[in-house]
Amino acid sequence: MNLVTASEEYNFTSFSNLPFYTKVNERLLDLAEVGKQRKIVDLGCGTGGITKLILERLQSAKDTVIYAVDHSTTALKAAAEEIGDRKDVAVNYVHSEVQNLTGAVKDKVDAVVYCNSIHYVPNKTELVDQIKDKLLPGGIFAFNTSFYEGSHPDDSLLFFRKWMMRSLRILKRDYGMTADKSAKVESRVQLKADDYIALVENAGFKVLVNDLNRVEVPHEGWHHISGFSDWIEGVMPGVPLDVGREALQKGLAQIWDEMNLKTIPRVWLSVSAAKA
Repeated sequence: MNLVTASEEYNFTSFSNLPFYTKVNERLLDLAEVGKQRKIVDLGCGTGGITKLILERLQSAKDTVIYAVDHSTTALKAAAEEIGDRKDVAVNYVHSEVQNLTGAVKDKVDAVVYCNSIHYVPNKTELVDQIKDKLLPGGIFAFNTSFYEGSHPDDSLLFFRKWMMRSLRILKRDYGMTADKSAKVESRVQLKADDYIALVENAGFKVLVNDLNRVEVPHEGWHHISGFSDWIEGVMPGVPLDVGREALQKGLAQIWDEMNLKTIPRVWLSVSAAKA
């Protein structure tokens, strides 16, 4: 029998495999010119989607090393299987929490890439300091996020209000539950885009790219987000994950049809900064 833990069942993998999300991360890697670097950390690599995109962009694979770092051994195993044996480039899979980067990767590196995860880290200042310490002079720190204040354009707000109200109604009617608004996870305590810029500048980085990219997210994107633990805990704190997922996905399907939607926009922040 294949046992799946709650963290694995409600992870971000299904969303991260969607084509539009791949384009979001391709944009970050291209803006940051990561393919020019020789020693690269893919921080929070998950099942290797970003690692593969980095490999595709390497201008010279010879003597290149990629450190794929993740806290999940299951994800690292999946990444290794997905990427397979590479004779032209070294890919090292490192089991570690991102906050332990200093101990996890011993070498100084040319670039650290951190895709759509920085918003989860409670002490962002400490992490950015670790990243700076790990980079060689002139090294690049590239990250993106869609969990920040301002990521929802004005023309998406009606959809969100209707979706959340309908889902909470379903939660009460079908399951006899209400959300505990006092229990809020870190990813839902959102910074502004300017706060992220200040974060890296205060650590001694020079911001090279500050990109706000409006992305049209299809129904399947929001459907998969509804099964992501941090999203469920953010909009329905205190509700069991399986119940929250069902209520959110039912509410989404109903509102999507009623509003006759094709996509709903979201704005991704992408930042590339150089160690001064």
